[in-house]
Amino acid sequence: MSAELFSSYSATKRCHTLSNGDRISELPDALLLQILSLIPTKDAVATSVLSKRWRFLCKMTPNLRFCYHGTKGLVRFSDNVCRCLLSHQAPVLQSLHLKMILKNDSTIDVGVLLGIAFGRHVRELELEVYSSDEPYSFPTSLYNCGTGTLETLKLGHNVLVDVPFPVCLKALRTLRLNAVSYNDAGSVVNLLSGCSSLENLEVMMYLHPDVENFTIDVPSLQCLTLIAADEEYAYFSSYVINAPSLKYLNLKGLIDEESSLLIENMPELVEAHITDVCDVIYANIHGSLTSVKRLSLDILSPLDLTKFPTDIIFKQLVYLELHVYAPERWNLLILMLHSSPNLQVLKLIGEWFRKRDHPHKRWSQPKYVPECLVNRIETLVWNHYNGEVEDERKVAQYILRNASRLETATFSRLDIHLEKRLERLKELESVVWASNSCQLVFK
Repeated sequence: MSAELFSSYSATKRCHTLSNGDRISELPDALLLQILSLIPTKDAVATSVLSKRWRFLCKMTPNLRFCYHGTKGLVRFSDNVCRCLLSHQAPVLQSLHLKMILKNDSTIDVGVLLGIAFGRHVRELELEVYSSDEPYSFPTSLYNCGTGTLETLKLGHNVLVDVPFPVCLKALRTLRLNAVSYNDAGSVVNLLSGCSSLENLEVMMYLHPDVENFTIDVPSLQCLTLIAADEEYAYFSSYVINAPSLKYLNLKGLIDEESSLLIENMPELVEAHITDVCDVIYANIHGSLTSVKRLSLDILSPLDLTKFPTDIIFKQLVYLELHVYAPERWNLLILMLHSSPNLQVLKLIGEWFRKRDHPHKRWSQPKYVPECLVNRIETLVWNHYNGEVEDERKVAQYILRNASRLETATFSRLDIHLEKRLERLKELESVVWASNSCQLVFK
């Protein structure tokens, strides 16, 4: 057979194989490993029956995910996880996600499985336990096992954090505590104090009577999310945050006026989102947010501005997002405008569904026009602008009459008819605008 004929025959055979055969097997190992990492490990292991190559790939998969749904076979599930971890041959186990929904009286020695994972130099560990029994205590011995490789730790739901001594997780950069329980306040301190490189912390509060004071003292922390799911979970009475390197803050659901929040040091803060936080708590932290460039506020009513300090200036603030669906929000709007001389973008969010019997406080025009309105604000966005309420119309008109540097003003309301939409647009266009170059958009 000539060389040209052989080459033509080989090309034809390859095309035939690709069109009618196993196309997936033609992919490189690196891509196949990525695909196997995206599916449950149980399904990935099932591919090992295809060939020796697939058996090798299953043992090299960097991300492992196991889920037990409370059916029979808990011992078999544990054995399969153990066998898979022991046979794992990749230099580093990139991530292990272990989710277990246990029935009553179900027991499993998770500590052994996690110990094997630490022996495989796991970098990201996520453990979720759902059970009506006593919470599962994360093995205390493991808090010092991942000192060199563990970068992300996520603990969820029926997991007990019991740390009687300081830990050493010097490589840990991300920690998520999602509705876990704590043995005592010291467990929180001991855990966080041992994370010398921690940058990202997410805490969802869970009702637990043994912890009233929650202290976050992490010099390296850059991103903090603190969430109380609802009133039932808002149990802790005292929060202390000392994070001098913090750049991003997200607080949500701190609604108990009897609680307290103390922020000791956040000079590097750039962005903050404050949602469903009572006015008493927000008033205490208002002065700690002056370094932010972007700020989103959704403070619960009733809102008593007499509790707010009046001499706070947000010199760095260029973007403000404010929810204005409650009567007291107009005064908060004016307070923030007067306190933010360099504000460039103002975003207002109205009420998506307005109740007819909702009381509305009359808009009171300030004596002095805020400096940012005259000299700085370039963009106005008002979501869920209704326009049927007189106060809303007056606030919109006030901004348009005084914002001399305004470039775009966007009003949106999706649940009104076209005729009403045109009516609102004409009302806004009839105002004598301070800016001659502003573009009005109503959508």
